This record gives sequence, structure tokens and C-alpha cells, in this order.
Amino acid sequence: MVDRSHTSILCVEKLIKQYGPFRALDECELDVQEHSVFGLLGPNGSGKTTLIRCLLGYLKPTSGRASIQELDCCTESLLVRQRVGYLPAEPKLFRLMRGRDCIEFFTSMHPRGNKVSAFEIADRLALDLNRRVAFMSTGMRRKLSICCVLGCPSPLMILDEPTENLDPSVRFTVIELIRELHEQGSTILLCSHILSEIESLCDTVGVLRQGKIVRTARLDEVRTTHLLRGELSDARTLQSVPDGIRVLEAQGSYVLLEMAGTMDAYCGWISQCGLRNIRIELVGLRGLYQQYHHAQDHAAAEPIQS
Repeated sequence: MVDRSHTSILCVEKLIKQYGPFRALDECELDVQEHSVFGLLGPNGSGKTTLIRCLLGYLKPTSGRASIQELDCCTESLLVRQRVGYLPAEPKLFRLMRGRDCIEFFTSMHPRGNKVSAFEIADRLALDLNRRVAFMSTGMRRKLSICCVLGCPSPLMILDEPTENLDPSVRFTVIELIRELHEQGSTILLCSHILSEIESLCDTVGVLRQGKIVRTARLDEVRTTHLLRGELSDARTLQSVPDGIRVLEAQGSYVLLEMAGTMDAYCGWISQCGLRNIRIELVGLRGLYQQYHHAQDHAAAEPIQS
């Protein structure tokens, strides 16, 4: 069940979205704490876009419920969108408009629009606002969409691949803009395939696989989590593992264990349980992601960048 022990801005409970026999979302559950930066990970086809569209009321779920600031995303979608800023992975802009006109239009449409702030962001991104959208490069159009969205600072900002098609120096500026937005009080839901961006921006991550959130974790915990691979002489030892150890795999004598925290706490147990041929590695965000996306998923997933 969803954890309600803290103040949530976004809550998803047993959300299902079905298309015939196919479930794009399969009893998906998600909880995003207010004022956090939450990174949503998952390959193409895992359900990220479907989830976002349900959150914004663009899709009606088959069953289950999603809410933002306690407003139902399906029945109160207009009120929800007034509290959300959304940057889609493939934003649509008016091709005949100049950049300046796009900013004027989008900031005037959103109840929290601030065109002065949007123009300041354009200056920081060195964007030529006198050029028509039709004559802008892909990177320039991405910059313009960032100006339009970040110029409407909202309680919840949903940013889907915000730095895609941008060169490294501009990516750095966009990351700084997202940090500033968070410092000003916005909660950020960030979707990205670039793990280094997730690690630098987010405090919590969730892994979406086949329509389900299969794991959530705080990044400070991920940075101190280790994987231990080895051979165990007696499988019964796994019936009494210490707190902080998760058995991820056990086949014959082979075991794969996940250990939270420093290894010092487990040295005594390791030496007593008869583990052989031990290999220990720090998990990191890449390791956490790959635990839940094995070889059968790789054909559907695009390469992870770092």
C-alpha cells in the first residue's frame, strides 16, 4: 500500500490502464513527497507516458485512483492542471509563431505564468526569440519549451526528458534552473534516461517496469548499498539473514544479496555463514536500475546514458 506517513503531493493507488488484453499500467502505486525531487526511471514501453497522461487527466484509468494535492486526477483534472507545470518529451509549438510570441502565449494561458521569468530563462539559455519556431533547430525548440514551462512555476513540475537534444553546456544550465525551481518550493517529478542527471538532481527514485513501480529508494541509501555474489554451503542460512539484507536470487549454492549500509555491519555474519567465492560491488543507481530490467527487457529499452 501507499505510504502516507509524510505529506504527499502526488498519490497513485492501484492504477490500471488497460487496452484490450494489454495493461499499460498494472496496479501502479506511487507516492511523491511534497518538496522532493523524484526521479522516474524506466525503458520505453514501461508505462511512463501513460502514467503522466493519467495524472494530467488526458487519459481515464480503467480502475484505481491518482490524486495531486488531494484533487482527483480524473474527475478534477482542470484544477489539477492549474497546479502542475508539464514539459512533455515531444512538446508541440506553433511553427509560425516567433519564440517571443510563444512565451507570451503559454505564460498567459497558465494561471501561474510569469513571462518576465520566462524571458530571463531565455536569456540564460542564449535563445534567439525573434526566430520563428519553424526555422528553429531541435535544440532551440527544446530551449523554447523549457522557457514556456519553467516560466510557469507550479507546486508540481513534471519534466519529461528536459535536457534531450541539448549540448552539454546548456544541459548544465537547465539542471541549475531545475535546482533553483526546487529551491523556490516546487516539487519535481523528473523522467530521464540520463542517470547522471537523476543522481545529481533527485533525492528519491522509482523504477517503473511493465506498468508497475517495482522499487522506490532514496538516493543516499542507494549510494551505500552493496551487492554480494557468492556460493553458500548451506541454503538454510538464508532463513535467518540480518536486517538490512535482501535475498535477490538463490539458485543451488549461488546467492545474490543486497546489503544496505556499510559492509562493516555484516562482516561477522558473512564470516560465519560459510560464503565462498565472494564478490562485492557498490550498487549505485545504474546497478539498482539493472536489477529490475534483465536481459528480456533489453530489447525494448534504449541504451542508458551516463
